Amino acid sequence: MNFRIDRTTFLNELYYLQGAVSPKQVIPILSHLLIKTGAGKIVMRASDLDITITTECEAAVREEGSICLPARKLMEIVRSLAQGEIEFKANDISQATITSNGSRFKLRGVAAENFPDLQEYSGKCTEVPANIFLRFIPRVVHAVGQEGSRYALNGAKLEISDERIRMVATDGHRLALIERKEKFAESLDMIIPMKTLTELAKLCASGDEMLQIGKGDNHIHFQCGKREIVSCLLAGQYPDYSAVLPKENHNRFTVGREMISPAIKRVALMADDKQHAIKLEIGEGEMQVSSQSADIGEAGETVAIDYQGEKITTGFNATYLNDFFNALEEDEILFEFKTGNTQTQLSVTTAYQDCCLAVVMPMRL
Repeated sequence: MNFRIDRTTFLNELYYLQGAVSPKQVIPILSHLLIKTGAGKIVMRASDLDITITTECEAAVREEGSICLPARKLMEIVRSLAQGEIEFKANDISQATITSNGSRFKLRGVAAENFPDLQEYSGKCTEVPANIFLRFIPRVVHAVGQEGSRYALNGAKLEISDERIRMVATDGHRLALIERKEKFAESLDMIIPMKTLTELAKLCASGDEMLQIGKGDNHIHFQCGKREIVSCLLAGQYPDYSAVLPKENHNRFTVGREMISPAIKRVALMADDKQHAIKLEIGEGEMQVSSQSADIGEAGETVAIDYQGEKITTGFNATYLNDFFNALEEDEILFEFKTGNTQTQLSVTTAYQDCCLAVVMPMRL
């Protein structure tokens, strides 16, 4: 193998691949990248068995071949080099020589045959604008569960139909949902793991192209331009989240995010470190936000709101509210309550007319 490649181009793709490199050394080959040549390019792949990322770079290929090299060490070497062209050579005993601007490195690798095979997909794909996922993922990812006992909650549910695209995440205490009314040729329904959501956001940020989505029996395939992600799907039954969405929340008010978010963050400084509980006392024209901890002290703040309904007292985990606020770009937030003991819905209307909301369960104070 012998090729020459621009250092910046090479480094950008190496950074992108790190998300699929296994940090543990249980299976040594998973800490390596597969590099193989093509016509005027090199193809690179990383995998931790749950997720596989493939990308490619333009290169001047002089001799074809393939090799597996330690991913993090290769990135450190390329990052240390000065701007310019890098020459890359690999011999028959899986040893690579990297030279650039007078710098020389020899890096030991392993044969390409040891790298895990890629899960191929040849079925129909659904096309979705990549910027939809770029907007959807940050709005729901904070509500993804992290408990091993409820495995299906450790990801976000993606639903695509001829009417809409919707993404939902819940950890059992809160729920985040975003959807857009749009028609798609193919329907999909799946649970995407948390790590895949993170890498998918990076993939969609790399360009404004259409994202190709294909679902196999146990895997999901995403491709955008030269980059591709293949991920295992989460198994299990996702809960009927529609049963959680409030239907009779007749008490409501709107408030600016720039007013409510800083107030809750300040009051939460005095909340209990475990529960992060804050109290909301909602009355005519104002909302009292307070917290107290026997070990620390207490805090309170008054926020002006446009509200004329019955008085409501409720409690929340401040982290849940702040996670939703931090995921927003919009300022005006609609709060909807039935009583202080039932779930509360928070929602915004986005510039794209997406439906974006969160449902938060109350806490006992």
